[in-house]
Amino acid sequence: MEDRRQSVRHAAVNRVAKFRLGSGREELCQLRDISAEGMRAEVYLALQPGAAIQIELLTAHVAAGHVRWAANKEIGVAFNEPIPAAAMLAHCSFENNAANSRPPRLRVDLRGLFRLGAEAKVVSIGNISQAGLQIAAPTPLRIGEACSIALPHLPARAAAICWWREGHAGLMLNEPFDYPTFAQWRASFP
Repeated sequence: MEDRRQSVRHAAVNRVAKFRLGSGREELCQLRDISAEGMRAEVYLALQPGAAIQIELLTAHVAAGHVRWAANKEIGVAFNEPIPAAAMLAHCSFENNAANSRPPRLRVDLRGLFRLGAEAKVVSIGNISQAGLQIAAPTPLRIGEACSIALPHLPARAAAICWWREGHAGLMLNEPFDYPTFAQWRASFP
């Protein structure tokens, strides 16, 4: 593939970002490199050239564009307008902002099996990331309490309740998903 970028390409290996398709579906991608005009990323969802896409970096900066090419689980994206790539990458550095950063969250409409002690019940999941998820929890839950969550087609994972308010709870997974496992699992849903 011929490189047609006009500005410097910044390596962004292993940085996870969220992308949103025109249909509203949200997924994760792993950035490989980025410039003011576009980016290259690894994806686990089949995307077609021309598809409208929005990329959201960890800092919540959003860049709109379209898929320019797709091959071997990678895509090239051309942005609609140039972005300040270097500044955005510096701002979302995990090393500099580790205490304030959290993995990108995806809005979902899933069910999972929530287990707290001897009690197990099916719960609605409203959003999910590699490190945690939000569930419907009409009854107050104790922060810090150990629990587990089984997601469709995945074994149960140990977690802890990190917040509860207004009928919802946040669970932090004891062992976050690695990107390939999470992305492949998400790609299995229509």
